[in-house]
Amino acid sequence: MISQTLGNCGERSGEGEYLTLAFSPLSAPLRSRWRNNGLSADFLGDYVITFLPTEGSVAAAGSRQNEIRHAVTYIANELLENAMKFHERNFDIPIGIHLELTSDHITVSASNGIAVVQAERYKEFAEHLLEGDAGDLLMRQQEANAKCDGPGASGVGLLTMISDYGAQLGWRFDVHPAQSEIMTVTTSAVLPLESVPGASA
Repeated sequence: MISQTLGNCGERSGEGEYLTLAFSPLSAPLRSRWRNNGLSADFLGDYVITFLPTEGSVAAAGSRQNEIRHAVTYIANELLENAMKFHERNFDIPIGIHLELTSDHITVSASNGIAVVQAERYKEFAEHLLEGDAGDLLMRQQEANAKCDGPGASGVGLLTMISDYGAQLGWRFDVHPAQSEIMTVTTSAVLPLESVPGASA
C-alpha cells in the first residue's frame, strides 16, 4: 500500500488552539494503559471547553459546553481505544492523540502503527463506511461485531460519531519511514460546532 488519504483528513490548519499527546506502547503494557483511556478522554473534553466562549445566559453556555465536552470525550475515547486495540505491539511506534479547535470546528485525531496487511483491511472498511449510509451501517455493524474481532469491529464507535454527533471522518495511511512492513494510520473526526446538540442554544 502507498500513502493514501480517505475522507475528511486534511492538513492541520494551525489557526486555532491545539494539543498533541503521544506515548510509547513499549514503556508500559497497553493493558495497564487501557484503564486510563477514560481519564485521558475526559481530560481532552475538559481541555477543549476552556477555549469556548460563554456568550449568552450562564445556563445556555453551560449546556452548550457540556454537550461539546461529552462529544469530544466520546470521540477521543473511541479513537484512543481503536488505536490501542489495533496497534502493532512489536515496534516502538508512538500512539498519538491530537486535538485542534478553530472558530467553527473541533478535530480529534489518533494515530498508531499497524501491519500493512491489517492496514489494507482497515482501508477497505473505511472506504465502505464512507460510501454507505451511517444509520444503516450502524445497525449492520452491531450485528456483525459478535462475529468479528478485526479492524471492522471498531465500526460502531465510528458510525456513532457520524450519526449522533455529525462528525466527518477521515483516514491517512502512511508508510512508516523506518519499518516498511508497518503503516502509520491516523483517524480523524472533524466535529462542526454547529452540529453538536445544544451548540446553538
